[in-house]
Amino acid sequence: MFVDFKQTPDGLLNAVFANLFDAVAVVDGETGRFLGANQEALDFLGYSPEELRELRPDDIHPHEIPRLRDFMESVRTKGRWLSGELSCRRKCGDLVPAEIRATRAFEDNRELIIIVIRDRRVDQLADLGRSIRKIAHDLRNTLATAQLLSDSLMSHSDRTVRRNAETITRAIERALHMSRQALGAGRSSAPAPQHERFLLIDVVEEVRNSLGIDSDNAQIQVPDAAAGVVLDADFDQIYRILLNLSRNALDAGATRVSLACEQSHDSLKIRITDNGPGLPQEIVDQLFEEKSGASQPGKTGLGLIISRELAQNHDGELVLAQTGPQGSTFELTLPANAPVTPG
Repeated sequence: MFVDFKQTPDGLLNAVFANLFDAVAVVDGETGRFLGANQEALDFLGYSPEELRELRPDDIHPHEIPRLRDFMESVRTKGRWLSGELSCRRKCGDLVPAEIRATRAFEDNRELIIIVIRDRRVDQLADLGRSIRKIAHDLRNTLATAQLLSDSLMSHSDRTVRRNAETITRAIERALHMSRQALGAGRSSAPAPQHERFLLIDVVEEVRNSLGIDSDNAQIQVPDAAAGVVLDADFDQIYRILLNLSRNALDAGATRVSLACEQSHDSLKIRITDNGPGLPQEIVDQLFEEKSGASQPGKTGLGLIISRELAQNHDGELVLAQTGPQGSTFELTLPANAPVTPG
């Protein structure tokens, strides 16, 4: 039984839909307006019952009206229809891929279209996982070849070539390690940190080499007080955080990135400050979301997402401390007393 909002108390409406696990909505066949929906559908679409009552399916699928009309016509002609090609626009503006099943029914000679909505994002994530495994497999083979070539440069007579070869080799080893993780698990979440003690200046030098910056270049500055700070953390994961932040700053137009440290009895704070143009407010509002970098070609915002996850992987945090026309400051906080990694 499906219920008309206008004629039925909300309590009964909730009782009718209580045992339905899928998102379900009912459309008046004559007016084309939504008559009712269960809580799952309201949560999925992001509307209140009152807001949904004023809408039509066209409002949920404004980007694909012809396809929607063909779908509704098929429902009326065949009595029921299914489509996995429609996307629902939620109230917040997000487009969500969905599988839509609809059935035509009648109540007191009134035509009703009963619509069941299934979120297809889980299916897409499964497909993505399979794609990652395939890419990781091919990437691993390519990187193995590159590693052989870089190893051959380690014995070169030129000191600069040898140093660059060492940097290339370590970068390839990191990429191979991440590829093996993705290949084995179908995902790329960071493993538990492998703690070791190292100087901050050592990981900064690695970042400089990766960005092609000479150690005497002032683009990445580390004062003596910070250079001698000892970290107890995963070298590669801290390297990835600092590399992402430094590359983002330089790509955005900064000419200088400086690091400063503040130590307390329970934490170590590393401030990464640049002299770039600052971040627009719309980027700040969605800073650690994947779409935050979508306004820039080739940017997805993943670098910051990964950096924050790596910080949290250490029981730490990465936040934007400030931004403005004079530049931005990110603050990386790590525990002072790192746990011992099981051997």
